[in-house]
This record gives sequence, C-alpha cells and structure tokens, in this order.
Amino acid sequence: MSDYPLNTNDRPVVISRDQACQHGLEIATLISVLKEFSFYQDARVRNGFRWYRLQKHHAQALLPFWNDADIERISQQMRSQGLLLLASAPFTACGELKFAFNERQQQQESQSRETAAPQPEFTGGQKLPIAPNWQPNPETLTRIGEHAIPESFTRAQVPEFVSYWRERGDGQRAWGAKFQTHVLRRWRQHQTDQARLQKNQSQQTTLPPNWQPDNQVVAQLRNEDIPLAHIEDCANRFRLYYRETGTTTASWSMTFYSWVKKDWQEKETPFLPNRKPVPMTSQWRPAEHTITYLAQLDIDRQFISECIPEFVHKWIENGGFRSNWGDLFSQHVSKQWAYFREGVEINPTATLINQQWQPSIECRELLQQQCEMSEAFINAQIPEFVLYWRNRGEPKHSWDSIFIRHSKYIWAKQHQLSTNQQTHGNERQQPGDPKRSTRDVSLEENLTDRSWAY
Repeated sequence: MSDYPLNTNDRPVVISRDQACQHGLEIATLISVLKEFSFYQDARVRNGFRWYRLQKHHAQALLPFWNDADIERISQQMRSQGLLLLASAPFTACGELKFAFNERQQQQESQSRETAAPQPEFTGGQKLPIAPNWQPNPETLTRIGEHAIPESFTRAQVPEFVSYWRERGDGQRAWGAKFQTHVLRRWRQHQTDQARLQKNQSQQTTLPPNWQPDNQVVAQLRNEDIPLAHIEDCANRFRLYYRETGTTTASWSMTFYSWVKKDWQEKETPFLPNRKPVPMTSQWRPAEHTITYLAQLDIDRQFISECIPEFVHKWIENGGFRSNWGDLFSQHVSKQWAYFREGVEINPTATLINQQWQPSIECRELLQQQCEMSEAFINAQIPEFVLYWRNRGEPKHSWDSIFIRHSKYIWAKQHQLSTNQQTHGNERQQPGDPKRSTRDVSLEENLTDRSWAY
C-alpha cells in the first residue's frame, strides 16, 4: 500500500459542481475525499469492483469537520443512492469503512491478467507471500482441467484468491497447489448451486386450469388495505396472462401476491396511505404468508425465526425505508439457508470439532457481508465456540453452519434487540414450540433461546 499523506490541513477538497447539485454538498465532499484517498491505496478486486479500506485514523485526518456518526450517515446515504458499495459493519461500531465505488473494473482486470508477471509455483522450503499480479501457470491449469473444470471458471477465481491471501499476508511453498484446492472447493459449491437450481425448476408448474387465489393471500392483501374488487380484477388478468405465456413457478400464491402488490402500488390513487416506504422498527415481524412461502421451500421454521433478530437489527442500523420488507426478508433467509444446507450436503459424515478449528473463507464472507459483522467480532467468538463444542463432544455435519447460527445469536443479543412482549395469561412458550406461530414469538424470546446449540 502506498503511503498516504496524513498532513492534509493545507490540501483543498475539490468538489464537483455537478455532483453537489445532483447529490448534495455533503455527498459530493465525501466522494471527492474517497476518490483522492483511493488513488494512494492498493485495491482488492472482487466481482468486478475495486475495494478499499478507510480506517478511523485516516478518516479523522481527512474529514476533521465530521464526527463518526456523520461519516456513517453520509456513507449510508451514498449506499442507498447506488453511489457506493459497503462491505463493513457500521462505521461507529467497527471504526473502518470498507467501500467500493459502484463502477465495474472488468477492463482493468483483463489488462492486469495480460501483463501479469509469472511467479514460481514452488519455492522449495521457503514460504513466500503471494505476488499482487500472481497467475496460475499452465501446469496448474492442466491439473485443474483434469477435474473437468472450465478454464474460464478457473481464471475467474484468481482475483479473489490473490486478494484474500494478500490481505492475510501468509506465505506458502506452493501457491499453485493452494489455488487448485481453492478452485476445487468453489467448483463443488457451483455444482451444488446448479443442482439446487435444477431441483427448484423441476418443482415448478404451469398455472392450473382451475386456479383461484389462496384465501390466506387474499386476507393478507386485504389487511394491507387493497380493495377486494382490485384483487379480483388482478386475478382475472393474472389468469389470462400466465395461461397465454405458459410461465412456470414453484408458488403461484406468492407470484400472485407480488403481482397484486406491484399493480396496486403503480396505480395513481391519491387515497393510498400505505404506498410510501416505511422504516424498519424493532416490532417488525414477517407476515404469515411470507413464512408460509419460505416453509414451502423446505426451510426450517426455527431457522426462519432465528433470522428475524439480525434482519431487524441490520435494517435499523442502516436506517433504510422500504415498502417491501417481506420480500427483502425472504431473500435474506433464502441465501442463508442455501449456505446452511450446502454445508450439510458437502459433509455427509458428522465430525467432532478440533482445537484448531477456524471458520472458512465463505463463512466469514457471509457473516461480514450479509450480517454486517466485523472481523474482530467474528474472531472473538471462535474460542468460546470451540471450547463449548469440545466439551459437549457432539459431531456435526457442518461446523461453519453451526458457527453462523451461534454468531447471529450473540450479535443480536449484544445489540439488545427486544420488543415489549405481549403475554396471554400466564402462558409462556419457547420460540421453537410448534404450537405457536413465528409471528407470535417476540424478539426477546429469540435472543434468550439457546436452541442453536442443539
């Protein structure tokens, strides 16, 4: 990383007039400062974006006229407007800003691949760090190709592999062998995802000839102040459209619900009080039809319940306004369940945890990007987690999956997500009780539940 001049007292901040008019003076100022800062930094390229890390002492030197809360607020505004991508926890919590400008860098990646200097695959007995422009040699590509892995897939893994090991700073004697292991693991994950996609597609059907809207979906739409006449009109157009197109789906009830919601929101009706996006609150719970939809995808209801506290906390921290919280929650749960099931499928044999256990790269990325946990927080949970499960002596199929549920539980508990619990008489049931609806389980009960350990 190049040295950045911290003595910036006499350096002017050049602000674009167009950006100030379009996005406001604060956002234009932060864009200018981050652009200048990134010029001196080594970027980590991932998924076509160049990622940078702005630490707290740099931020205080570059932006002395703002406090931490201001930096977090303005960066979140840039994120919501699509100007900036963020991959770190809130700035006030972790003291750093891991960001990327919303600009693809495919051309730069291609150029760097063409000009990459070769690095020895084997270094004898000496461990050397990976070079910033490392590329696999033809022998490594041949060995990987013997597993029927396309070369395009192999080369697509290089930027992430190099960035990860550059950041860790560890040395290896044979980077080619290390890269081969990395690609094989990614390929197995890719095949699992494709198999799951094909399975979902095989369960999709065309619209039945006698299809009618589900009563539960209609009741939910009515609860959202959508007139019954509008729902019936949508049903007629819905049947006509999907019979003509022959489209297939796994859940016609959920497809119809989304159709009606979108159609109603697009109507120019001045008497609609619920059209405006609303903020996330600590009392938010997913609608029953959303939980039913996720359950129809074979997602465990207890797992759905465990995802609620972290989802609420994430969006309270982000301060976002949305009119489709249910859709966002469905996407959030589906991604985490896919990762959880993948761990079980890849490891059909349960094993005991060892004393040197560490979460995988994929596990860390999911916790940091999806759950917005800091790396320091994740590392702090490992000793307690390993000690607990070594004492229990129980084998598990995927320790990564168990660690994710453990970390989500601790994360939500530390941020004190709770609601005013409504009690009925003196009855009190645990969140995992199948007799209760997930909507009836308070966040407080979720946070005191230890079912993740079983």
